[in-house]
Amino acid sequence: MNKAGLSFIALTAMLWSANLSASQQPIEQCAGMQVQTLGAGGPEINDGLASTSFLVWINGKGSVMVDAGGGSSLNFEQSTANFNDLQAILLTHLHVDHSAALPVYIKAGFFTGRDQPLGIFGPNSAANFPSTTEFVSALFDDRQKSAFPYLSDNVRQQASTDYLIQPHNIVPDNKVWQQALTDELSIAAINVLHGPVPALAWRVSLGECSVTFSGDMNGRSGNLPVLAEGTQLLVANNAIGQEAGRVEKSLHMTPQTIGEIAQQAKVNQLMLAHFMLRSTKTLDESLAIIKADFTGKVMLAKELESIQVK
Repeated sequence: MNKAGLSFIALTAMLWSANLSASQQPIEQCAGMQVQTLGAGGPEINDGLASTSFLVWINGKGSVMVDAGGGSSLNFEQSTANFNDLQAILLTHLHVDHSAALPVYIKAGFFTGRDQPLGIFGPNSAANFPSTTEFVSALFDDRQKSAFPYLSDNVRQQASTDYLIQPHNIVPDNKVWQQALTDELSIAAINVLHGPVPALAWRVSLGECSVTFSGDMNGRSGNLPVLAEGTQLLVANNAIGQEAGRVEKSLHMTPQTIGEIAQQAKVNQLMLAHFMLRSTKTLDESLAIIKADFTGKVMLAKELESIQVK
């Protein structure tokens, strides 16, 4: 972790359950919170979808981006969001379909006149995968060796016309990590299993209202229900069908796992996303399997559509 003054707060499942029970929150408390899908697809280029990305709107401003998959920047533009309103970019993991558009956003920010730092939060390193700080450094930092050295001033801010990006590695160690962005807006994360890939699930909270993003994960750690306990909206990645192979199941949740976790966490609404050709072929079957366990409302992510958190 770098010297950004971040604090790590270990919270128990009991604390989340006591303070964030969705059933106790009146709808009007969540009126200022919506989730817009900027990318509903995965890594394929023949599915007609942008890769994974979501924008959390807070009181009319696009405030938190979760993942930055390829193609999402066009939908960001069409959403009419203002890049200057972004408080943070949260990365669930560093696979291409979740992070490839990050340089696009960073460069585009120059033309918006942004003058406030932008936090980029993501996982720590593991074998064959860099940490988030290493990833950002490899993209921008070294004027000689990085992929986009001409953007290095955004890391070291050489002039007043450059805004500073601040990458942070999140290491929850099977405990919930939490950070306040403003007096009312906060983010939280916990590590999840996505095969050998360092990965996080994220929760964005406005007071007592929240949305949780599973990211890519297989559901075997048991951590997502802890983070998502009582959340109003769970966005779950539906990349495989129930009868997927062993390798696919080591990376992604089956529909049954999605339904069980949503029910266990007592969420109000469930939105499926990260569709792939293999998962859309069995979507009707998957929905039936999910609804056999989860009694709340189930929705499908549609690009540029906004969902009211309630």
